[in-house]
Amino acid sequence: MTNKHWLGALALSLPAAAMAQSGVTLYGVIDTALTYQTHSDPNGSALASLQQGGEGFLSGSRFGLRGSEDLGGDLSAGFVLENGLLADTGKLDQQGQLFGRQAYVKIGSKRYGEVALGRQYTTANTMLYYVDPLGVGAAPSNAWMVFLTGQRYDNAISYTGNYGPLALIAEYALGETAGKGSAMSSVSLGMKYASGPLVAVGDFQQTRDSMSRAARIYLAGLKASVGRASLFANYIHSDRDAGFDSSKGGTDTATITSMSTAATATNRAAFNSVFGGSRRDDFFTVGANYTVTPAVTLTASVMHDRTRADAFSGNRTTAYGVADYALSKRTDLYLALAYDWVHGDWSGLFGNATTNWTGDSGKKLDGRNNQTTVMLGMRHLF
Repeated sequence: MTNKHWLGALALSLPAAAMAQSGVTLYGVIDTALTYQTHSDPNGSALASLQQGGEGFLSGSRFGLRGSEDLGGDLSAGFVLENGLLADTGKLDQQGQLFGRQAYVKIGSKRYGEVALGRQYTTANTMLYYVDPLGVGAAPSNAWMVFLTGQRYDNAISYTGNYGPLALIAEYALGETAGKGSAMSSVSLGMKYASGPLVAVGDFQQTRDSMSRAARIYLAGLKASVGRASLFANYIHSDRDAGFDSSKGGTDTATITSMSTAATATNRAAFNSVFGGSRRDDFFTVGANYTVTPAVTLTASVMHDRTRADAFSGNRTTAYGVADYALSKRTDLYLALAYDWVHGDWSGLFGNATTNWTGDSGKKLDGRNNQTTVMLGMRHLF
C-alpha cells in the first residue's frame, strides 16, 4: 500500500472520478504527529511539538462533503465542499476559511468532460500529485515547492477532460478587480498522460498580483512503476516579475495560497519573500517508494531549489525518508525524518528573526543554515 492510496481516496485526482453515483458522501483524514525539530529560533534551540507548521508529515487534515446527481443521458452534476483544519488546535486552516481546501460545483459528462466553478486546486498542484513521492505532502519540510506553485485558486472556472490515456485541465481564475482585468487573475493548463506503468505530466501556469505583475510556472514530471517500486521525478521553473507580491491578492494571495506572506516590518522573512528584482527558481525532485509488504511502505526523496535574482544567489535542499505501517485500510502509523539545508544568500533561513527583508535588499537572514525534523505520526482516514 503506497501513500498515494490515501490521497487518491480523498478525490485529489481529476473530478471526473466522482461521477459514477448519485448521493452525498462525508469523507476526511486526520494526520497528527509528535515532532522534534532543531534550530527553531536564532539561538539554535530545539522544539518539541505536535505537528510541524500545524501539519502532519503526510497529509493535511480535513473533512469534506462531495456529491453527484445523475441528470440522465450521460450528464451529471456535483459539488465538493472541503474544509482544512489544524488537528493540534482544532482551528481552521487555509487563512481561516470554512471550506478553504475546495468549494465548487460542477456539471458535465464522461464523454465531453466537466466544467467546475468555485475554489479549486491549481493545475500545477494537481499535476504534481501524480509525480511526487507523497502526492504533495503537508509539512513544510516536504511541501515547500507549493511556495512556488501555489495550491488553490479562488473564483476559478475549469474544464477537465479525459481522452483515452490523456487527461487535461484548463483553468482561469477571475481577478475580480474593477478596472483592472488582469490584476489578481490566473490562467493555466495541465496535462497528464498515463499508459501502463508510466505517467507523464506537464503544466503551465501564470498568476498576476494586484499590480498585474506576473509569476509563471513551467512544470514537467514522470512516474514509473517497476515491480514493488515507484520512481518519481519532477522539475519546476518559476519566473517572477520584479516585485511580484503574493500577499497582494486578497484572501487567496493573488488567487494562489501557500505562497507565504512577504516580509514586512511586523513579519519574519520567508523563503517566498518579495524580491525587488525579477526572480527565477529551478526546482528538482527525485524520489521513490517501495512496498516491502502489503502493510509496510518506505519512501525517500531529495528536493532542491536554485534561486537567482539581481545580486542574489541561493539554494535550498531537503532530503527526507518515511517508513509507513498500515494497521488497516484506514489507519496507519509512520516515522518521518527530514534534513533541510540552505547556502548562498538563503543562509540563515531557519529560525530567523529578521524583519523587513526583501530577498535582494535590506537585512540578511540571521537564523541557521540547517534543520533536522523527526516526526512520529498517526493518520486515520474516514
